Amino acid sequence: MWNAMLDRRENDVMCALLTLSAGKARFLASPQEVLALVRGRWDDEGLERTLASLAQDGYVDYIATERKGEKTYVVELRPKGAAFLRNSHTDRRRFFVRLFVAAVCGLASALIGILLKLIFS
Repeated sequence: MWNAMLDRRENDVMCALLTLSAGKARFLASPQEVLALVRGRWDDEGLERTLASLAQDGYVDYIATERKGEKTYVVELRPKGAAFLRNSHTDRRRFFVRLFVAAVCGLASALIGILLKLIFS
């Protein structure tokens, strides 16, 4: 999934949170669970900054708490966060449509060039 409004790290965290949510609007997630689902090398502070950024952008609300001595996040998906998956699919479809239109225009331009070359030579 990819959203043009978010950077790569935020996209990875949103995908991980949507996987952990299992269709629920509010859920618990430990940093280890989230970090296990994202690619690359992350640390807890980087995850905390990314979650704060997502909260500021209106994708999630979260509270960092302790459960049985382990750090846990109580995450609630905001409407913008719940629509993240749909927006990602729409962005991907829009990208491929633009790519297809560019290829068709290039092919048409080449055919017109060949046709004009044949007519005037």
